[in-house]
Amino acid sequence: MQLHQAIFKVQKSLSFEYSKELIKFIDTKAVTKAKVLIGGKNVEDTKQRNVFDYGLNKDNKEDVVHGRFLMQKMKEALDQYVQTFSYLREASPQTINLLKYTKGNFYRPHIDAFHTVNRQLSFIFCLNQDYDGGELYFYHPVTRKPYSQAHLGTGDLIIFPSNFLYPHQVTPVTKGVRYSVVAWYS
Repeated sequence: MQLHQAIFKVQKSLSFEYSKELIKFIDTKAVTKAKVLIGGKNVEDTKQRNVFDYGLNKDNKEDVVHGRFLMQKMKEALDQYVQTFSYLREASPQTINLLKYTKGNFYRPHIDAFHTVNRQLSFIFCLNQDYDGGELYFYHPVTRKPYSQAHLGTGDLIIFPSNFLYPHQVTPVTKGVRYSVVAWYS
């Protein structure tokens, strides 16, 4: 099996209308800089990750509505994914983060799993296309060279293993604003 075969894309997982609605919500909520996990602590490191985020909160009624809808879409995609990767059976959703990349924002190459955070699968929803830059690249885990670029349209979802074999990055946005949702299953 080639690495890219475990990167699974679902086109138009979210409707254009819902994507627009979620973008409006993100504009009101994603006002703080995202953090990264360093030494077991969440810290702001804008040299590694420079993006605004908002984690959905189960105690906020509006967040719960979005969370349920997004989790349903992830479950539908996961059901398709496990048809190929049948050993993946005991996965459950973790957090859902709403992201807003303004001009100059980025996330350098990284992986989503850590020894303190047991993430098995990563999910990224693309909410818009009216920006430049902000490309999602996957890097070969040995050569550290990009081998795949995810071309995502509005409403598309991409799923991939969170582990060390799937380093990825979002390049700097050069024009407009890139909106996305990231989530993980453990």
